[in-house]
Amino acid sequence: MLRSLLVLSILVPGLVAALASSYWALLMYLWFALFRPQDWLWIDITSLRVSMVLGVVLMVRSVTTGILPNITNPITLGMLLLVGSSIVTQSDAVRPDIGWNWIDVFSRLVLSCMMVVALAGDAKKLFGVLTVICGSMGFHASKAGLMFMLTAGRARFDQGLSGAFVDNNGYALGTVMIMPLLLVSAQNIDLVYSGPLLKWIRRAFYASVPLCAFTVIGTYSRGGFVALSAAVLTFILLQRRRFTAMAGLVVFITLFLAVVPIPQRYFDRLQTIRTYNQETHEDAEGARESAQSRPHFWRVGLLMVAAHPLGVGLKQYEAAYDRFDFSFGRYGHHRAVHNSHVQVLAELGYFGAIVWLGIFAYAYLACMRVRVRANNENMAPDVKRFLLTMANGLLTSMTGFAIGGAFLSLAYNDLTWLTFGMVAALDRISTQLCEEPVAQPVAPLGAAVPLAFRAVPSYRAMNAEGHR
Repeated sequence: MLRSLLVLSILVPGLVAALASSYWALLMYLWFALFRPQDWLWIDITSLRVSMVLGVVLMVRSVTTGILPNITNPITLGMLLLVGSSIVTQSDAVRPDIGWNWIDVFSRLVLSCMMVVALAGDAKKLFGVLTVICGSMGFHASKAGLMFMLTAGRARFDQGLSGAFVDNNGYALGTVMIMPLLLVSAQNIDLVYSGPLLKWIRRAFYASVPLCAFTVIGTYSRGGFVALSAAVLTFILLQRRRFTAMAGLVVFITLFLAVVPIPQRYFDRLQTIRTYNQETHEDAEGARESAQSRPHFWRVGLLMVAAHPLGVGLKQYEAAYDRFDFSFGRYGHHRAVHNSHVQVLAELGYFGAIVWLGIFAYAYLACMRVRVRANNENMAPDVKRFLLTMANGLLTSMTGFAIGGAFLSLAYNDLTWLTFGMVAALDRISTQLCEEPVAQPVAPLGAAVPLAFRAVPSYRAMNAEGHR
């Protein structure tokens, strides 16, 4: 009952706001896609097609008001090129029927990212998009982390959210990606809210970060651990006071372990990262599999792209696996590639892989430029702080995916592409802020200089004026 009330308290006012504003329609669309209330409620609301309704409202409202998807940023242009590449790949696809279904899904995801760039036109609006994205997933991840803490580390999450993060490995990676974004929300909440609950909202966002770390541990995901380590290291390197950040991290980890001791079986599982030549038991699959299978899957992907330079088709690696498996079924059939980057190479070919790497390269470059622009003395202090912390958060999130995604087939997950969309929006906003002319202060008439020191005309001039 409480779940239904919570969802309805957001959904009903949100639908009304969506009809009045394209921006609110975007926020509601993102919330429904990432919070996934249809999987959280006890009642079935899938027949209402709420996501489709919100998407239609978003596009109709935007087009009728003259707001079109942004395709001027190199990132959004790269997204369009990947969609085009996936369509071209269909001419040589292994399973065209699978490809067309995923092209539809991927196209809608890219369209929503372009609308983020078009509608999040200032710092406050982009902050709203950021908070909805990380808060929607962070709610579930924080709740799981709280359970892990209350059970003294005995809880284990073998399954995650629905959608792209359905298993424990994907759940861990998605949680790592939102942790720096939750921190950015905590640091900049006063950008949009200054009421009496400000400090409590900020504390809630700050508290969600360690809770999400508990969730990553509770998944027992080795890829999640590697992604978390890379994200933490990146975040520290981006700080101006790296030693202070490192010292704070040590204190945090000490308190972290004092509150909830990490189970020994978690450390035993992490040991298998080094002992990859030993057989390990994958509980989620219920089958024995060696960590050496990962390089084998990657080599199979290279064979695919060698035979199909255009790629085997979007989301069709598994369908093509048995044709190129030179181990003759040693690791099973219709296996996943377990590497997002090789996934793009095998499925979208050489051109798709180049575009994929180009998007990452430009996104990193854009964030580094925003960090430089944040030093502009003409900006308001809260805007400068937002630009800097937002760039750091997005860089950390992308690094977590780039490293953790090397062990998972999650190239087309919505969170990664929405992150690219936020980078493009941030790049656009920071450019506009730097190009805005600085308003020169106008001296008040006669008030800036004391009366006794004001320049007065000579007595001769005054007399001459009086005779006129």
